[in-house]
Amino acid sequence: MSSEAFENYEYEFEDVSKQINRMLQTQLPNYTGEQRKSCIMQAQKSVERAEDLLRDMETESRTAPPSYRTKMTTKIKGYKTDVQKFSRDLTAAKRSARGGGGVNDRTELLSGGGDSWEAHSYDQRSRLLDSENTLNTTSQRITNAQRIGEESEAIGAGVITELGSQRETIIRTAHKVQGVDANLGKSKRILNSMHRRVMTNQMTMMLIVFVLMAILGLTVYLKLKK
Repeated sequence: MSSEAFENYEYEFEDVSKQINRMLQTQLPNYTGEQRKSCIMQAQKSVERAEDLLRDMETESRTAPPSYRTKMTTKIKGYKTDVQKFSRDLTAAKRSARGGGGVNDRTELLSGGGDSWEAHSYDQRSRLLDSENTLNTTSQRITNAQRIGEESEAIGAGVITELGSQRETIIRTAHKVQGVDANLGKSKRILNSMHRRVMTNQMTMMLIVFVLMAILGLTVYLKLKK
């Protein structure tokens, strides 16, 4: 999943769902009187917390990439169905508590307090199970955080390796550019030398032509004078 926050909300939602299931399916049928009312209140608070977590997950899914959003939305729909079932079961438990309170009280009196002791013992076991689930959830979160840290470390190492490779490529390119500059310098010196030679040859030719013309002129002059 792309969002770490979504995963954290999901872990907490699963933990809250287990607590609600335990209260509705296991604890409430064994509780009577004030203990039953207290359990209903705790279940109501847990359902409200589950609804809050659903809203948080919906917010995270809206900002997730499209490739992850579909999977998140599917999970949220399933979780909404669970919460709706919790609400229906809790409503039924409230009605049962209001309508069957007298029967529960009479049963408690006839049993001589045995059911109350069993309910108390069961409540302690349930709390131990809740604590164990909380520890398991915390362990899962730590494992998830370690996994994300290892993935981040691997990505960082990959980036460093890639940067090192790019640095070597840049250095090789710089050396090639320096070689090209050196070759251009040599070519420039050769061209300058050739240019000087051409200019020298031109001046030499002009001097030769001038000397030849002078000799020719002197020869013509001498012949005409005779």
